Amino acid sequence: MTHDEFLSRVTERAGLSDTAEAARTARAVLGVVGERLGRWERRALAEDLPAPLTGMLEDGTSGQDFDLAELHARVACREHVRPGFAMEHTGIVCQVLAEALSEGTLHRLHERLPGPIAALFTPREHRERFEYIHLDPGRGTLAEGRPGSRHPLSEAHPVRAHTHSVARSDNPHEDTKLSSASGFTQEREHETLATGHPRTRSARSDED
Repeated sequence: MTHDEFLSRVTERAGLSDTAEAARTARAVLGVVGERLGRWERRALAEDLPAPLTGMLEDGTSGQDFDLAELHARVACREHVRPGFAMEHTGIVCQVLAEALSEGTLHRLHERLPGPIAALFTPREHRERFEYIHLDPGRGTLAEGRPGSRHPLSEAHPVRAHTHSVARSDNPHEDTKLSSASGFTQEREHETLATGHPRTRSARSDED
């Protein structure tokens, strides 16, 4: 990979304005990465990378021991950006850097660096293939699931109302419509003057 190809990939993936901005981002990230790498790692990377990138890696003192959080913090300070941007830029630059390295160099780099930092150096195509292979279509959780569903909405037949809802009836107001009603409530319960008993439960004379 040439220097220009490296900067073009960083520009595209980080959404930067141009390769000049990508060069400043790459210099900040690679400078901090170079501080974390030992002499052997720097020497191995120098054999695979174009000279301008090798120079970026050798800006500071090598072999310093710090973790991923400190790496991001140093990039943010050097690049003068917020921590979120520093994390994103670090991941992108290290990803593109991994794509420029030979398989042997990349393998040894993963062996010598702590897991969280080594994981940054994963080419895009390897990461996508890894995620695809480990996707089990039989899992049903959000964390282990897959796009799509065994029962898509286009094939579903949901119940559109509750069991006793009037929306499920073909004639929801049958009992109260004049055309189909069987009578008013008093008529259905036989409490009208025409159907009632001649005497009430409490006669008028009993109220006195």
